[in-house]
Amino acid sequence: MPKYSQIEIGLGTPDLHESIQVALANIPVLERHIEASYLECPIVSKERLKAFSSLLNDISMYRTSKNRKIDLVIFPEVSVPHEWELMLVSWARRHRIGVVCGFEHRVLHRKAYNEVLAALPYIAGNRHVACVPSKRLKRHYSPDEIFVLEGEHLKIPNLARDEYQLFRWRGCSFAIYNCYELASIEDRCLFKGKVDFIIATEFNKDVNYFSNIVESAARDLHCYFIQVNDSRYGDSRVVSPSKTEKMSPLRIKGGDNLTFLTMELNLKALREHQRKRYGLQKDSNDFKATPPGFDVEDVRDRIKLGK
Repeated sequence: MPKYSQIEIGLGTPDLHESIQVALANIPVLERHIEASYLECPIVSKERLKAFSSLLNDISMYRTSKNRKIDLVIFPEVSVPHEWELMLVSWARRHRIGVVCGFEHRVLHRKAYNEVLAALPYIAGNRHVACVPSKRLKRHYSPDEIFVLEGEHLKIPNLARDEYQLFRWRGCSFAIYNCYELASIEDRCLFKGKVDFIIATEFNKDVNYFSNIVESAARDLHCYFIQVNDSRYGDSRVVSPSKTEKMSPLRIKGGDNLTFLTMELNLKALREHQRKRYGLQKDSNDFKATPPGFDVEDVRDRIKLGK
């Protein structure tokens, strides 16, 4: 059974919310960029950086109708060069917006590392804003990914090197899966009852297969599920543990320009529903009933986290 570590960031600060405003980046992930990264000549041209910086600027300027900023922005798998890590962490700290993204492959000693980053800002002592960057190696490379990398005479690193991570930040609990990791049923069930939402960063052509996984996982784990894929393949979406007609309140595909869509996840409503027994859940118009084996003590723990 896989394990996870718990990372608590900025608990007890003024950043706690009863909901969280997320942004899904709708951007293309180009094969030539991926290939250049594992050939150790990443494409970090001024033109590419300008387009990416323009998107970040739009995200930082965005305000909801209630004048609320975005809390967290998510990018696809293998969509950001490693060389931009410091810039991205600095941007997250400066604008107080969390970032989750998949880095392009980093090659070290002929091993190709596929890593996901979570850069989560928080208010430290005397109102100073800090940012904690956490990187994790992908635990399950896809067969196609292994085929291509080994075909380029590269090695696959020790995929059991890093544990999964349970983040507790701004009053919410969430975990991150890197694409093919979702294909493992043992790994998917690891955070049952312990998270408000799960993030899946993807570079995935088989959208139907992963769509089925994400929809069942949202109900089986009873949490929001945020899936962000290459804009060309699409199916970037937010999935709610709700009835079919309310299951996908946000879904996007395509477009030529780099853009993003936002949605507010109501954590308080989800938790209040989860703490009830089936008799008080069954007639809800917002969420399905919690599944068997769902531990209400985990829900109470998350409720305390948001206070």
